[in-house]
Amino acid sequence: MADITKNLNNVWCDLWKVFGTYGSWKSDIPKCKDIQARLLHFNNSHSNDPEHIDDVVQSLSRGFYLIKSGLEWCEPTAGHNSIDKLNATHKARGAQWRLVMTYGGFETFAKTLLTKKTKKGLSPNEFNQFTQKCQLNSYKPLYSPNKTKFKTLEKWLTIKSEREAILDFLSLNDGDTKIIQRWLIEKQNISSWVDALKLSKALRNATAHGALSATKVQQWGLRKPLLTLSENLGEVAVAGIQKLT
Repeated sequence: MADITKNLNNVWCDLWKVFGTYGSWKSDIPKCKDIQARLLHFNNSHSNDPEHIDDVVQSLSRGFYLIKSGLEWCEPTAGHNSIDKLNATHKARGAQWRLVMTYGGFETFAKTLLTKKTKKGLSPNEFNQFTQKCQLNSYKPLYSPNKTKFKTLEKWLTIKSEREAILDFLSLNDGDTKIIQRWLIEKQNISSWVDALKLSKALRNATAHGALSATKVQQWGLRKPLLTLSENLGEVAVAGIQKLT
């Protein structure tokens, strides 16, 4: 994890060598054109207008610092008495909110480069588009949690079909449900960057909407996968920044 944080900081410093002094692009048309040429790698609608360049730099910065803050939360814990009476549930909750923070930064970062201006989240097609532009190395598989830790859900799933049960229990939309079902129920490992991003989004949504409790994270063995997914988001961000330098 320390390597990812170090790499993230290093490539961000390299990017600011391109940007130059803060705000300098506002009165430097050649610099705006140079920055635009780099942004075109992600989407050909980027302009060299100083106002657009300024908006991009500001938005990329917001995304970067959210990702950075999440990754620097090395031993995340959250909840009442998490300092005086630290337990496994506090650690599980910390891993959840680390992912929420990191995913929020990643989404801001990626939407800026892809010039997606709507409030809607990134789609699977956009995940695919972005990861292809980043030209990442092969993804190291994220294994499905140990089945013995998943018995609590299996008992509950007997009430309804697996698909209906997950959808209701985690308050997920259809797209999020598919990746959760494949990984948790069908025990299919995550083997691509696109699927890692889809799973990150699904778990982030379930957490942010209050459907996935820290207790369930602990019972189902999700803490370590949550930490890994946060690091994956950092790796994608590093690759994206490198394409701009």
